[in-house]
Amino acid sequence: MRKTHGFTVIELMITLALAAVILTLGVPAFQGLMERNQLASNINSFISSLALARSEAVKRKQIIAVCASSDGATCKNDNSGYESGWIVFVDSVSVNGVRDNDEELLWVHEALGNNMTLRGTVPYNNNVRYLPSGRSGAGIGGNVRLCKDNAVNKARMIIVNTAGRVRLAKHNASGVPVGPSGALASCV
Repeated sequence: MRKTHGFTVIELMITLALAAVILTLGVPAFQGLMERNQLASNINSFISSLALARSEAVKRKQIIAVCASSDGATCKNDNSGYESGWIVFVDSVSVNGVRDNDEELLWVHEALGNNMTLRGTVPYNNNVRYLPSGRSGAGIGGNVRLCKDNAVNKARMIIVNTAGRVRLAKHNASGVPVGPSGALASCV
């Protein structure tokens, strides 16, 4: 009697059918996990940049600014958002939230990509400045919103108060960030 090794055609088809079912269920869940991690990573990077700016302002006793920058050296001043990148710098010459050539550059962050937008409300649409006291240079609160694919249910919102503190907004039952006044985030 001869022994054969291997799988029968029926065993192979059952295994392939099970693998197809598992992949069909698992891939969308994995994509959602990756998307949420990408949102968290990007919003945490911006929060870290704001924390750096605030701590350096207090430590150096100078105004420190975070501004949108597409080249990693100069500030954009066109309200087009931070998704093309941002820089943190000592705003000591013109003190206007726009980096001059002789102002020290502290941090550069690259563009976000992947259909992400990072936009601030007035007065944080172009820059966020911190005074030597650690307070917001704007003197009023505002927010910065990170959106993926312009979908509010794929959004995160940073709230900046007048004291310069930042926090993440809570989400409503639909997954949309809610501001301190109860206003829902927008991705426009």
